[in-house]
Amino acid sequence: MNINKSFVVVFFALIGNKDNKTMHKSLPVKNRDHKSVISIYRQSIFYASHSLTEMKNYGTWLLLVFLLSGCVTEPVKPSSDTMAQIHTILVVPVESPPLEVIPDLIQSRFPVYRQYQYQALPHSVFLEKHIYKSSGGVLIAGLVSKDDSVSVADLNQSPDSTEKTASLKSLVSLSGNWTPTFMLAQEAVSQLNGDRVKAILSTHYYRLPMAGGDSKADIGNWHKTIRQWYNQNLSPVDYRQLNLEHIDAVLEVGIETYRIFAVQTSLQVLIKLIDPNTGQVIGKISTKTFSAEDSPQTLLNHDAEKFKQLVTEMGKHLITRGANQLGLPLKATDPSITLSPLAIDTVTP
Repeated sequence: MNINKSFVVVFFALIGNKDNKTMHKSLPVKNRDHKSVISIYRQSIFYASHSLTEMKNYGTWLLLVFLLSGCVTEPVKPSSDTMAQIHTILVVPVESPPLEVIPDLIQSRFPVYRQYQYQALPHSVFLEKHIYKSSGGVLIAGLVSKDDSVSVADLNQSPDSTEKTASLKSLVSLSGNWTPTFMLAQEAVSQLNGDRVKAILSTHYYRLPMAGGDSKADIGNWHKTIRQWYNQNLSPVDYRQLNLEHIDAVLEVGIETYRIFAVQTSLQVLIKLIDPNTGQVIGKISTKTFSAEDSPQTLLNHDAEKFKQLVTEMGKHLITRGANQLGLPLKATDPSITLSPLAIDTVTP
């Protein structure tokens, strides 16, 4: 009987009990017989049996996680002749989705929330879904109560919330928010800037073409819009408007999966290489990883420094993998960059 280790890790993340971290650490690094895995699986079922409602909710999330994985087009690798002509690259961060946290932090921030599940009134009477800012400027999509300790984030939306056109916006508008794609773009510039290639960080970011307002708190909308951006083979943005006379290629860096699932942090980085003169996509790659670390409460405490450090470390690793897959010339990277032993790296279609 062959049981995929990543499935077991995700299953444990669903349980959400205090013994999660212990169980994660008990998973074998190398293959063991299936009886030990089944034993841990049965223990998890025992711990989860106290709350059928929560298990149903988490089961729905598990289904969504698997359905949403692998929904991007196949990688495109530039030819060696094309790469030989690229000497200067403009790196543009794509608008970052808000962090998704499962189970929702309202359960720990607002304990009375659990009582709503057993009342006749729907929780929407007491709670609304928004994007709010946690300490440290991390934007999170989740439930917010009327008298909550967190405040809804001001994302400087366009007055016309139905506008759905891609555009370039100044990075100045992101000040005050911790933006993971901006961090990834900086990392790409650092790794690419060498003898063969000069990399420049753009002063603009790619704003995704999606409706504004409260609809931006819907993670499903983010996934759909980001996949549409990645799957396009012709950029809707005219980079010639930036007067890029000496730029040979534009590197757009985006994120799809950006989630803390119980004690598992997941990150998926999407990279597109574009000819700025024609808008044609000449290369694209998707890489993802996860790492079993602390609970979201622990990661997001103290201005979320531990969370930022973890995502930055994962992001560096994925930028290196993605750039190598595309054939981009990188400077020598730091071999000391490592992830948790439970982290799994993949290159997706």
